[in-house]
Amino acid sequence: MIPVLSVNGLTKTYGTKKVVNNVTFSLYPGQIFGFVGPNGAGKSTTIRMITGLTPITSGSIKICGYSIERNFQQAISNVGAVVEIPQLYPYLSGLKNLKLFAGFYGKQALKRIPEIVKLVGMENRINDKLSTYSLGMKQRLGIAQALLNKPKLLILDEPTNGLDPNGIVEMRNILKVLAEKEKMAIIISSHNLAELEHTCDVIGLINNGKIIEYKTMKEISSIVESKQRIQLLCNYPNYAALLLKKKYKIASKVVGNSVILPLKEANIAVVISYLTYKKVKIYGLKKIQKSLEELYFELLNSERPSSSII
Repeated sequence: MIPVLSVNGLTKTYGTKKVVNNVTFSLYPGQIFGFVGPNGAGKSTTIRMITGLTPITSGSIKICGYSIERNFQQAISNVGAVVEIPQLYPYLSGLKNLKLFAGFYGKQALKRIPEIVKLVGMENRINDKLSTYSLGMKQRLGIAQALLNKPKLLILDEPTNGLDPNGIVEMRNILKVLAEKEKMAIIISSHNLAELEHTCDVIGLINNGKIIEYKTMKEISSIVESKQRIQLLCNYPNYAALLLKKKYKIASKVVGNSVILPLKEANIAVVISYLTYKKVKIYGLKKIQKSLEELYFELLNSERPSSSII
């Protein structure tokens, strides 16, 4: 399968400083890529090079097989993007804004407007002036604008910015529909890690201009499961820890009236049955597992960034 986006050895230098350093990744039809990292890590610069807004120092970018440098028009015709703040006209209605931008693409884009308006959930406000919109509504209109040319690659910078919880869920559903039904490849640059965990297929973590992790959500879920801990609330925690060490060679930790141990779900029943047999009363059970956000901070704060944590 040919990637929608192919980034190879991408580097951007300002003076002697490498803002983006040898970044390589690919994105395929139907994939949603979460691009994360602290402020100043190189996310925005990478996106600006992908969209042709910033020249490349070295490396290459191909969109649907076309070089962003050598075949800019063919490459960029496959891209829809909202980079930073949507650039729209506040004195026009939402609909007039869309019609204005659709005029650049032709009749097919104009015909798509009603479908796109419905998709982003703006039917009730599309005829209102942009100046009356909330930040969340402006975000929706910006995404609608980015979809006018039916792009194969959609790039969104903080798409949930300004949205309430319901709006965030609706945005997630919109992106999943675009990926699954339209086979659109989507890049989301965001600080909302909890939302990316529910939305993305692939996560790329950039820091100091370098991609330090690039994993599918399936791979991350597997790592999260391997780091999972079970907390057992019981009457004799120290005794329970001793029993488990002798019987199953499980190294556990006693915290208050509970035992915390590394245990897969398939083995929980066996352990509880054994402890009950040994007269240990179990009052409660809780799964403890790290979120993407916790793994992200753990990796960024690691003294050995080359060692894989997520």
